[in-house]
Amino acid sequence: MDLNRYFPVFFIGLWLFVTTVLAVLSGWISLMMRYPDRPERAILKLRWQSGTMGMGVGMRSLLTLSVCPSGLRVGMFRLFGVFCRDFFVPWEEVSISRRESWLLGSRAKIIFGSTGSLTLTSNVADRLARATPERWPEINPPPVETKKDVFRRLGKLWLLGTTIASAFFIAVPRLAAPEATFPPISVAILFPAIVLGISYLLQYWFEVRRLPKD
Repeated sequence: MDLNRYFPVFFIGLWLFVTTVLAVLSGWISLMMRYPDRPERAILKLRWQSGTMGMGVGMRSLLTLSVCPSGLRVGMFRLFGVFCRDFFVPWEEVSISRRESWLLGSRAKIIFGSTGSLTLTSNVADRLARATPERWPEINPPPVETKKDVFRRLGKLWLLGTTIASAFFIAVPRLAAPEATFPPISVAILFPAIVLGISYLLQYWFEVRRLPKD
């Protein structure tokens, strides 16, 4: 039997199985059944957003968030959620819980009734809030993030990422092959510092461009 002939079928079946399990664990299936989509125009649409749902299921650059007059629409890149249709939660069913973390920065947990939740970075949640301040379910409007705030937040992430990557590049090769010759430790520190620095500078530039004008 030529197993290679059946590999595409196996791969597609495995992909559908894994993405469906993640859709259930994230609570997406329950949310789209509880809150079916509505044909309502979007005031603001944010594509390629990241968040965490349900039982810690991360969705990196997969989400589309649409602020509408009567609610929030949440969608997903369908390749990673074949059975995950958009869902639309009325503002009356939305509540917000915020928390601060030095490691992860400020987070906003958007709670959809008693069915599920979506955790975003606070700056993304603030952009949603500014699109419809009269309907956003927080008593106090979110503070407007400044360039200094963005720099401080991304700087913390850069420092954390550089520390972890440097420790990995320094420790792991020496543990795996103690007798080998290694580049200077400064190289193991500077390489991730420069690479991550360029990445976060680009992110800083994009985020600053989206800040509200004075």
